[in-house]
Amino acid sequence: MKRISLIAAAALLVLGTKAHAQVKKDTTTAKKAAATATASAKTADKAAMKATTDAKTADKAAMSAKKEAATADKAADKATAAAKPVAKKGGRKKKSDTTTAKKP
Repeated sequence: MKRISLIAAAALLVLGTKAHAQVKKDTTTAKKAAATATASAKTADKAAMKATTDAKTADKAAMSAKKEAATADKAADKATAAAKPVAKKGGRKKKSDTTTAKKP
């Protein structure tokens, strides 16, 4: 009887040690996973901030390009207007024919 209880106690001791080791391993893994998730969140936050800054820069560049395009459009309109031939008013008047004899 003592032998059976000694074997049972040893078995329980071994199982308890294994269970304890398993729980400790699981919490360590969970802590590592939490640390990794936190680091990933910080990295994602930094990337989002950079993307926001880049978007603002792109928006400013687009506004500048729009203004430059409007200026170029105005200059093109002025150049087109200057290149058109100026229509003369009235044109040439016909000279009266002085070689024909006048009737008396």
